[in-house]
Amino acid sequence: MKPFILYQLKAGICLMLFTGLYYILFRKETFHRFNRFYLLGSLLLAAVIPAVHLGGFNPGSPSLPVRILEAVAVYAGKAATDDNTALQSGTLLALIYGGIALLFTGYLLAQLIHLGLLAFRCENARWNDFHLVILPDKNHSFSFFNFIFLSMPAGETPGQSPVLRHEMAHARQWHSLDILLIQIIKIFQWFNPFVYLAEKALQETHEYLADAAVLEQDGEPGRYRLLLLTQVFGLQPGIFNFFNHSLIKNRLTMMTKEKSPLRNRFKYLAALPLVLLLGLAMCCKTNTPEAPAPPPPPPPPPPTEEITTTENEPALIEVDEQASFQGGDILKFREWVQKSLVYPEEAIKKGISGKVMLQFAVNSSGKVCDIKILRGVYPLLDNETIKVIESSPDWVPAKKAGSNVKQQFVIPVIFALQ
Repeated sequence: MKPFILYQLKAGICLMLFTGLYYILFRKETFHRFNRFYLLGSLLLAAVIPAVHLGGFNPGSPSLPVRILEAVAVYAGKAATDDNTALQSGTLLALIYGGIALLFTGYLLAQLIHLGLLAFRCENARWNDFHLVILPDKNHSFSFFNFIFLSMPAGETPGQSPVLRHEMAHARQWHSLDILLIQIIKIFQWFNPFVYLAEKALQETHEYLADAAVLEQDGEPGRYRLLLLTQVFGLQPGIFNFFNHSLIKNRLTMMTKEKSPLRNRFKYLAALPLVLLLGLAMCCKTNTPEAPAPPPPPPPPPPTEEITTTENEPALIEVDEQASFQGGDILKFREWVQKSLVYPEEAIKKGISGKVMLQFAVNSSGKVCDIKILRGVYPLLDNETIKVIESSPDWVPAKKAGSNVKQQFVIPVIFALQ
C-alpha cells in the first residue's frame, strides 16, 4: 500500500502545480479550447509523471551493474521487529483512504444508475442524432454523452429551446467524457483540494464552450443572455449538471468579454518548464553523497552481460524471470531483512552509525552466496549485516532462457542513532 499512497501524493503535487498555474495564467483568457486541453492534459500528466521511473544518476560515482534494493533502516534502541505500531498506523491510514475512496465510487455509481432510471421512466424521443429524455417541469436540464435530459415549459417544443442547443453543444464536444475522467480521479485524489478546483475549472470551460456554440447559431445573443438571467433552474445535485445557475455570473461576464489577443497564447508555453521540472524531480532519482565514511573498495567492473564471481557460476545482470523470496518479489526479502536486523548494543554505546552497502548473489540452487561489503561503516555494523544476509532462507532462483541462473543484488542498510 505504501508505494500506492506515495504515488498518489506525487500525483497530487503535480495536479496542484498544474491547477495553480491554470488559475494564475489561463483562467481569464478566452481561449476556451486551449484551456480545456490544458486541463485534460494536466490530469493525464499528473497521473503519468509519478509512474515513470528513469535511471538514477550520481555525478562522480560509478553505478553498480546489479539490482539495488530499497534501503533498510535500523534504529538504535529498537529492534527491527518492533514495527507493529508503524504497521498498525499505516494500516489505519490505508483503511481510511480506501473507505473514503469507496464512498466516492459508490456516489459515482449511484449517479450513473440514477441516469439510467431517468432514461427508463421518463418520456423518450429522438432528436437528430441525440436521445431526448423529457424531464418533468422545474427539473435541471443536462446531458450525458448523446442522452439529453431536457426540462421544457408546457407548450414549448424542443426546437424552440436554447437550453436544448446548449446541451447539444455539450454532447457534440464530448464533455461528459471529461466529467467522467475527473470523477474517477476524485476517487483516488479525494484528499486533494486542487482536484476540486480542477473540476470547477473544467466545468466552467465546458459552459463557455457550449455558450459560444449557441451564440454562433443564434442570431439573437441578447435573448440568450436574458434567458440566463430570467430562467429559474431547480437545484438538483449531481455530477452531470451542465446548465448550472451557479456559473451564470461568470458565463455572462465571459460572453461580453473582449477576446484575448492571439499573442496571449504564448502563455501556455509556461507549462513546458513545469512539466520538465516535475519530470526531473519525480522520474529521476539522484543519489546524494553519503556522510563521511571509510573509503569504499575499488569500484565493481563496468556493466556487462555477465559478472564473474568467486564461484565458477557466472552471475547474470539481465534475466528473464527475477529471483523470488518466500513466495514474493525482491521487496519480500527486504522486509525479511528489516525484521531480522538488530542494532548492535556496543555500536549504540560507541555512537556508531552510517550506511552499509552489501552485495550478494542468489545462485541457481536458490542459495545466498558471494556476500561482500561494498562500502563498510564499522566491523560491528558490517558483521551484523553479513550475519543476517548469510542466514537467509533459500530463494527461488532467477531464470534465463528457461534455465536457473545466478542473480546479483545490492542492499543498503542504514544504521541510525535516533
